[in-house]
Amino acid sequence: MDVGSWTDHGATGVKSASDKPYNAIDANLINVNGKYYLTWGSFWKDIYQAEMKSSPLTLASGVASYQLAYDPATTAVEGSFIFKYGSYYYLFYSKGQCCGYDSNRPAAGKEYKIMVCRSSSATGGYVDKNGVACTNGGGTVVLESHGNVYGPGGQGVYQDPTYGPVSARLGE
Repeated sequence: MDVGSWTDHGATGVKSASDKPYNAIDANLINVNGKYYLTWGSFWKDIYQAEMKSSPLTLASGVASYQLAYDPATTAVEGSFIFKYGSYYYLFYSKGQCCGYDSNRPAAGKEYKIMVCRSSSATGGYVDKNGVACTNGGGTVVLESHGNVYGPGGQGVYQDPTYGPVSARLGE
């Protein structure tokens, strides 16, 4: 983006606070048939979503946020990104310890990795490849530590026609 090519429209209405179950970070906006949904989170109680107004600058009136992903074993889940391919929505997110590897390297398998769940609706019902709900610790590993790669995360997704459909790369 070029300097001066964007406009700050102010707060969306989603914010971190001690009375909220989420940390409002890593937001992702998706348009589904003219309705906008903001997904974010979190490292507090994982991934949340809420509907936005038709001009997606603030939350829709009277709308409450709801949880899309939760792992009862760890709250170290964040960086959600929703991507639609075919008739499914894929919820990608990072899970595990993300930072401080130089002074506090986590045990193998506890470091950052990229996970995914899918649903026929952008607003929920996400499950992993084994049918485990993403709100109950479900999630399929997409990319984890290997070789020279340690703790991958912070993902975004786009469709590249050269490499085929997303579902084929997820082993389905």
